[in-house]
Amino acid sequence: MSWVNVCNESTLPQGTGVAAWVAGKAVAIFDLGQHGLYAIDNVDPATGVSLLARGLVCDMEGVLCVASPLYKQHYSLETGICIEDEALVASPYEIKKEAGQVLILAKS
Repeated sequence: MSWVNVCNESTLPQGTGVAAWVAGKAVAIFDLGQHGLYAIDNVDPATGVSLLARGLVCDMEGVLCVASPLYKQHYSLETGICIEDEALVASPYEIKKEAGQVLILAKS
C-alpha cells in the first residue's frame, strides 16, 4: 500500500463530499473542517452505484454519516458500516493532509 496524492487541500470543498479516482477505485472524500477528514468507497453497497460523495452529511446519534442519495441508508464516515443494515459496508480509507496536499492510502 502507498499514499496517493489526490489534490491540493485548498481545492477540497468543506462540509460536502467529492469523488476521486484512487488506484483504480472510486473514493468519496469528506472534509468536515474541525470534525475531520474522511474517505470511504464511493460505491453504495446497497445499489452498486458510485454516488456516496453526493450524499448528505449528517449526525446519527453522535455518529457522523453520509446518507446515500438513492435509498437513504446512512454510512458511518469512520467505519463505513451502514446504520440501518450492518451487513452493508462502504470500506473506509486512511486519509490525511500533509504539506498542503490531501493523501489517501491506496489499497492493493
